[in-house]
Amino acid sequence: MGRSSYPSQLDSPSRQLVLDLARDLEQLRVHNTELKKVKAYERRSFYENLDRIDSEREAQHNAALDKAAALHDQVLEEAEETLRAHQRAVEEENRRREEAARKEAERIEREKAEKKERERVEEEKRKRQVEAQKAEQEALQRQAEAAQKAQAERQRQVGGGRLTEEEVKVQARYVELHQHLKKFRQYLKNEAKTNAIVKENMGDLRRKIKKCVGQLREGTGANQVQLREIQATLTKAASIPEPSVDVRQFFAFPPESIASSDDNKVPALLIYALNIFSKCLISSLITEASINLGHAEPVGIVAAQIFSIDAFIYKGCHMVDILWAKYRVVCPALWGFYGNEKTEGGRRALGWWRDGGSDGPYVSEQTHADRMTALGAGYAALTLRNFGKTKRQNPFPNTMFWYTMHKILSIPATEIQDTHVTLLSAMLKSSAERIVGFFGHMGLALMRKAIVELPNSLPRQSMSVNQLKLLRDLYKREKNIIL
Repeated sequence: MGRSSYPSQLDSPSRQLVLDLARDLEQLRVHNTELKKVKAYERRSFYENLDRIDSEREAQHNAALDKAAALHDQVLEEAEETLRAHQRAVEEENRRREEAARKEAERIEREKAEKKERERVEEEKRKRQVEAQKAEQEALQRQAEAAQKAQAERQRQVGGGRLTEEEVKVQARYVELHQHLKKFRQYLKNEAKTNAIVKENMGDLRRKIKKCVGQLREGTGANQVQLREIQATLTKAASIPEPSVDVRQFFAFPPESIASSDDNKVPALLIYALNIFSKCLISSLITEASINLGHAEPVGIVAAQIFSIDAFIYKGCHMVDILWAKYRVVCPALWGFYGNEKTEGGRRALGWWRDGGSDGPYVSEQTHADRMTALGAGYAALTLRNFGKTKRQNPFPNTMFWYTMHKILSIPATEIQDTHVTLLSAMLKSSAERIVGFFGHMGLALMRKAIVELPNSLPRQSMSVNQLKLLRDLYKREKNIIL
């Protein structure tokens, strides 16, 4: 019967049980061996005569013991196999746990690597986004700078270097309106070729308006006949419904109530008549007021009277943009545009006129000074009208005069031109009492700034500057206004 040796240290309770069983079996085996010796001794001592029987019994006993031993060996083998199976199960469990732990460690390591990779990718993505945003911002900044430079260049080219972008856009819109009025006149000329009513009335309207404006004279009540005839002529134009045009085309910036309205048709001949009226007013100023500043006054009176009549106001809006479009083209310096009048760009910015159209030569300095004198006086006559005693609304608010003075006086002394000085002199020569009446002490400060401080700050003392200085003595002597 084989013997198994067991380690001194127990691996588990089940193994302990097996070992206890093996020990018990060993003790039983020893006991059986001792029992056989006792039996043999008894047989020899007490049953010698029964040797045969004892031998048989001994054989039986030995057979029983062998059987028991075989049974014990079988049980032991089964126990050992059970132990080995248990050990294999434990080892398999340990391997499974180790494999699970290894896989878990690999998973954790993989997740760490994936997380690190994601973080790296996200960091690279973030860096790319930051770089893209930075590049985009730099591109936008470059574009903004380029646009700003381009805008500044455009403003410089039109003489609006110190004007806001909005002011330059406003001027451009009026220039656009002026061009549109030219196209409109051509449209009516073409219409007259097929429409006898248009042909007949165009010529009649133009002649009557031109005649009446040309007859304007100084003096209280001296132009009542001309005023009534101009009003009647415009009323007649308004009474001819066709052809009609969209009135929004003839507002530089129509208010929302008009811009969003669907019904904005007005007689085309009314727009034509107002356009002819505006052209005649400016032509009369340039022709007459350049010689006699007093002629600007009746022009201002008649213009204010006509443009404030309800019949020639569209939905509460005076139709004066037709006049201002022409005025802004011939004299942009009134709105703060400037440039070196010795250069072509500067002359263009100041409104220096050309003989024979846009390609002709510039008029002489004296002719230009006469034009600016007439237009400056006319501007003052338009924008310093007193509507305090009438229910009509002033089509030429007094704030326009203040705005123009502010824009011209804001030009640096080193950049202001004789054109501006001539305009100031013409605007102020006959306007002292009205300026004080409208603006009070602020008006006095304004006149002092223009007549005293500005000439003293100019680096050159030209004839136009000296004429501006003389207004101080003129005010003191004739108006009792001391600056």
